[in-house]
Amino acid sequence: MGVKPNTSMSFIKRYSYSIAFTSSAFALNAIALLSLWLVSAHTQAQFPTQDLNSLDSTSQTSLVDFQAVAILPFFSNSVNDELHPASKREERMREIAMENMMGVRWGAERLRKEGYLIDLTFLDEVPDTIGNVTWDVSDINGSDVVLGPLQMSSLTKSLRIIERSGADHVLLTPVNESILKGSDAIRSIIPSEKFAVDILAVDIAKNHSNDHIIFVMTDGVDLDLETRFMDKLSSQLFSLSNLKDSTITLMFDTVHGSKHSVGSLSEKINFYERNVVVTVAGRSARSMLSNLQMAVQINDSTEIYVYSHPELQDLGFIDVKFLERSRTTIPVSEVIVWNDSSSIAAIKVFRKMYKSDPSKYSLRAHDAFLDAFLRKMQKELGDLDFSILPAQLSTKYDWQSVDTFSGYVNKAWDLSTFHHGQWCDTDTVPILPEFVLPELDDEGFFIRR
Repeated sequence: MGVKPNTSMSFIKRYSYSIAFTSSAFALNAIALLSLWLVSAHTQAQFPTQDLNSLDSTSQTSLVDFQAVAILPFFSNSVNDELHPASKREERMREIAMENMMGVRWGAERLRKEGYLIDLTFLDEVPDTIGNVTWDVSDINGSDVVLGPLQMSSLTKSLRIIERSGADHVLLTPVNESILKGSDAIRSIIPSEKFAVDILAVDIAKNHSNDHIIFVMTDGVDLDLETRFMDKLSSQLFSLSNLKDSTITLMFDTVHGSKHSVGSLSEKINFYERNVVVTVAGRSARSMLSNLQMAVQINDSTEIYVYSHPELQDLGFIDVKFLERSRTTIPVSEVIVWNDSSSIAAIKVFRKMYKSDPSKYSLRAHDAFLDAFLRKMQKELGDLDFSILPAQLSTKYDWQSVDTFSGYVNKAWDLSTFHHGQWCDTDTVPILPEFVLPELDDEGFFIRR
């Protein structure tokens, strides 16, 4: 049975939400900064009989279904003029803060339409002009969730403060997993890349254990991912074989290149086998990926398939013909199902609010906000069917603790394969036929058919 607002539940439902900044000075600066996006800097919840702000804090909390705080780099205290213009970094951080804010408000609006009272507070993570932090634990006490801060310097300084508030702490930016070991209330929404290489290894072992696998390593910034992939692939192949010793490493070739070079890849490609070329190096190895593409295209009479890093999809120099021919497969984590009616309806809500489409930051914040709300409902109401609640659009969540009594990373990844001119769910792509040994003529040349 779906969960809908009703007076028999432990929450009192109201059909509005509040948005508040913590100080009048911040509110005034925010109005100037955010006027293009916000209806107002302070929108109060409207009740049938009374105003939320007229109640004391205890009464407010008892009426609100979900209290959320977002700590973002608004730079509200910065003074920018012709003599002291904002830096490019500051301008970009403000834009990202705004896009995250829009995503949170979008999620709150979708819940409001379902009858839930959502209270939002936005705090500036950037200190004032004399270096004082503009918020403290009193601003977040009683909150169900705190999202942010985005900047690492602000995050490390605020971890203990947020932990003492007892709120669910959701990080909207990639972080080192060591940060998550301090508290089991911390979650990092950006899917962890180590689980991306895991699903690559599992799929390759499942579908290509009898093929010629060539793993291209850069031995650079992605070395940890490369080592994890090699270990995972070895264990997967070992489980499928009858080998009893270290000869498992002979089941695939390893090429040591660099962020600029594919090393001896061209020499390893075997005309008489189906070749599966794998790399888990990302954007930092653009030159290597360009050379990998060239090596595959040069061997146009050889059967070659490619598995690569998620960032390959966003590299402008990657040729569609290469993707199609190599049946390139990558892990993906943020995908909108555009033929789903509920997704279309949710996007229309955003368009109505902001007269634009959501950015990746708005989508992430929206999905993280709704996931936090769902987890609160599950914790307080137990094992019910919550499928009727507004759902995430692009990000799935599969939480994995990084250690005992530690925080959580998101390990949700799917595989996507380029097929017939577009990226498709790998499970929907037809399986490969058995490899047919190329036929040669009397002089040893390939016979084209």
